[in-house]
Amino acid sequence: MQKQSIQKIPQISDGAVFCRVVETGSFTAAADALELSKGAVSKYISRLESRLGARLLHRTTRRLALTEAGDAYYKRASRALSELLEAEQEVTEHADRPGGRLRISAPPFYGAEILSRYLGEFRRSYPDISLDLDLSNRMVDLVEERFDAVIRISAPRDSSLIMRKLKDISMVTCASPAYISRHGKPRTPDALHEHECLVYTGSPRAHDWIYLADDGSRYAVRVSSSILSSNDHLLRQAAIDGLGILRMPRLFLEDAIRREELVPLWEDSNAPSAVLAVLYPSRRELPAKVQAFVKFMLDKSKGA
Repeated sequence: MQKQSIQKIPQISDGAVFCRVVETGSFTAAADALELSKGAVSKYISRLESRLGARLLHRTTRRLALTEAGDAYYKRASRALSELLEAEQEVTEHADRPGGRLRISAPPFYGAEILSRYLGEFRRSYPDISLDLDLSNRMVDLVEERFDAVIRISAPRDSSLIMRKLKDISMVTCASPAYISRHGKPRTPDALHEHECLVYTGSPRAHDWIYLADDGSRYAVRVSSSILSSNDHLLRQAAIDGLGILRMPRLFLEDAIRREELVPLWEDSNAPSAVLAVLYPSRRELPAKVQAFVKFMLDKSKGA
């Protein structure tokens, strides 16, 4: 579309009134149809002709006739107005029906191991929604990158985002039997500084692992990293391979713990829980596709 200043863009209202005058055959009939005064209709037409620099109508006491310029303008304007009305009708009809592309960001492990289980049911429930899934831990810009929603395990830094909690996630500190055999098992979190730790960089203050004291207060243990990564799959495998101690949401490590590939070092009560949440921009009118996704995830989290 060729760029032009806003002052040069034709006024849709002027064109619409002109088309209605042509279609009804008189200023009076057009005024009745548009619920305007005859004088107001005349002003619309005069303003349009003045802006275009051309007479569009021959006015007589008995009838109106299109000039050559008026005939050319009417053919183009009526077609454009018809398409505009069709577009509005199409949007209105689909406004309450979820559809279109839904762009979601989620942590790699959550997307691959958990969200993937729900995709079939979601698509069957909402066949008009096409999914665009970004599996990463980076802090995405929802507006700039045109994401509809993100799933994260943390509180939002951006206060303009709406956060809906899916569930509380317990944290667990664990190591493989091979690591414990070689290096011993730390008796308390305070002993972690003597061990090799696998640090996830997707959270602020990544080297400060938070634990709960006996009185319920929180305190940080500063750890050193033998491996530093933003990829949770890599860190889980490194822990299974005996390369260090790992602290992550238990949800991500449950299978490895059940298979005894990883061993929790302490009770979960030693670590505060995190929040798994779906975040989306604050909007007065939330698109139906986003509403559908948020409701679906909330329903799934209740049954999980």
